[in-house]
Amino acid sequence: MGIVRRWSSDEDEKLRELARAGKNALEISNELTRSASAVRRRAEVLSVLIMAKAFRARPSHVATHLERVAIDAIRNRRSFPAGVGPSTIAGMIDKGWIVPELGRRYRVTDAGVEAVRAKIPSG
Repeated sequence: MGIVRRWSSDEDEKLRELARAGKNALEISNELTRSASAVRRRAEVLSVLIMAKAFRARPSHVATHLERVAIDAIRNRRSFPAGVGPSTIAGMIDKGWIVPELGRRYRVTDAGVEAVRAKIPSG
């Protein structure tokens, strides 16, 4: 464990000010030259709420990584890899990407093929 750097009252006030301004832990950590985890811990001690970093939701027509590997497994007649469970399969059925066949077998639809081909948005 490294040297523990104590928080000054000026840093505490700056943390409060930046949190009130809607900054997230990473932005605050850059301002204070501290790690984001240190900022989160100190905010908790001070009972200061910090905004979570906003992530854009992936469009529903674009397959997630788990959906992509599940579709690949179906197309290549392999078993599902770890992480692909009933909720992933149910979601793909609801989206029309796969259809159940005999027992626990599935068939990939044209929509499923397109979902895998769709470019994953960046940013």
